[in-house]
Parts: sequence; C-alpha cells; structure tokens
Amino acid sequence: MNDTKEAALALLEATPVILRALLASLPETIVTADLDRGWSPKRVLAHFVDVEPVFAERFRRMIEEDHLLIRSIDPLTTLDAGDYLSRTVDALLGELDRSRRETCDWLRTLTAGQLERPAEHDTCGEITASNLLHYWPYHDTAHIRQIQRMLQAVLGHELGNAAEFDV
Repeated sequence: MNDTKEAALALLEATPVILRALLASLPETIVTADLDRGWSPKRVLAHFVDVEPVFAERFRRMIEEDHLLIRSIDPLTTLDAGDYLSRTVDALLGELDRSRRETCDWLRTLTAGQLERPAEHDTCGEITASNLLHYWPYHDTAHIRQIQRMLQAVLGHELGNAAEFDV
C-alpha cells in the first residue's frame, strides 16, 4: 500500500500545479463561461477549494474517532454558500495550494494502521482512510478532465473539418 499511498499523495500535490497551468493565464471570459451545465472552469476550481477542508476533516475524524458516520454533502449548496466566485482565480489557486500542502504533509505522517481505520459513509457504506486517500485524487482527476473538456468546448465550434483529426 505504501507505493499507492505515495502515488495518491503525488497526485494530490500535483493538482494545484495542474490547475494553475490550466487556468492562471486564461482570460476571465473563458474561466467564467458556463461551459458544462452551469459549471465554468472557475466554478470547478471553487469546488476544489470548497471541498478541501471537507476531505481533510473526514480524514482527521477517521483517525481520531471510533464508529464515525460520514454524512454526504451537497456540493452545490456548500459551494454557493462559500461565495468563492467573488474571489479571483489566482486567490482560489493560492488557497488551494496552501491548504493542499498542509493536508498532504499531515497525510504523509499516517501509519498503515491509521489508514485502515474504518468509517461508515451514509451512501456508500464502510470505507477506510486508505479508500478515502485514493478516492481524493481520483475525484481531482475527474474534475481536471471536466475543466479540460470545457476548455476544448471553447474552441470546438471553430474546428470545421479539422474536427476529423480527433485525438
């Protein structure tokens, strides 16, 4: 498991770097455009920032508490309540980078025994801290792909016959 723990941590640490590379230099018109059923690249970035403390708290509680019940969140409700969209992309990226670094430093200290600690999730049943550690970067990469598809959508209508070169 140590190899996959390190892989998960490497992916978690790479996420802010990848998002900065994708979004930092783009014009506001692109990062705020509704490109995926109410989602813009900036809104997805805000979601990363919004759920960061949720993941971190779940980990801490799984390590510290017995018989933990994890309740699902409504990500859209918490996202809207956080007023993240009033912040700049750079501010969101900075916040994610700082909090992710702190969380990964703490996650690196967890032992194999701690990673096997279970909790009960209200919708998916029993999960371990290790399961959550591996789900988190999986979640990140799914949203990175979402942003990449959005950025492709900005250009798609201008491809003409070049669309045949589908990669």
